Amino acid sequence: MWDSVGQYIEYLIRNSGYSQSDVAREIGVPRQSLSYVIAGHRDLSMPLALKLESFFNLHEGELLKKQTAENVRNYKQKIKNELVKRLLEVNAFWSYAAASTEDIPDEELIEKVFIHLDMSDIARLFEIYQRNYIHKVWKEKMVIQGDYLFNLNVMIALYYFNIKQPEKYLRQVERKHLNKIVDYA
Repeated sequence: MWDSVGQYIEYLIRNSGYSQSDVAREIGVPRQSLSYVIAGHRDLSMPLALKLESFFNLHEGELLKKQTAENVRNYKQKIKNELVKRLLEVNAFWSYAAASTEDIPDEELIEKVFIHLDMSDIARLFEIYQRNYIHKVWKEKMVIQGDYLFNLNVMIALYYFNIKQPEKYLRQVERKHLNKIVDYA
């Protein structure tokens, strides 16, 4: 609904019948401080958040939670953009006419990072996706490829997922996948 905490505050002010100046005066802060937060030029401080929550009868911490969620979203988007940029540099999206972060499904991003980038980039995946999700994508997209990615998958199994007998695990997953294909045919 609102992309930022600033937009939400602006909505609250608009719907209250007050102006930014009125609200700033009522809560005892400079109008410019409130304006900077609304415009997204400054983060919401704890005192300002508490004053606004009190003024608008919001739950305690509501504005700071929205701001934190926004900051997390922005941080994850920045990492995705950096990973896509690195993948474009190594021509990992050769089949795309033009690739942008919005064009790349999460599953494909995870797979391409494992295949084309280094360990520091792979570690960034664990900042933006849950470990279980990364494991699921790896298992469904990469492990089933068998010998083609076998050595890479052994390293991934050991290093990232702490799988004790990776060769056995990989062959077992591949066998299950092949049995599914045969059952569908």
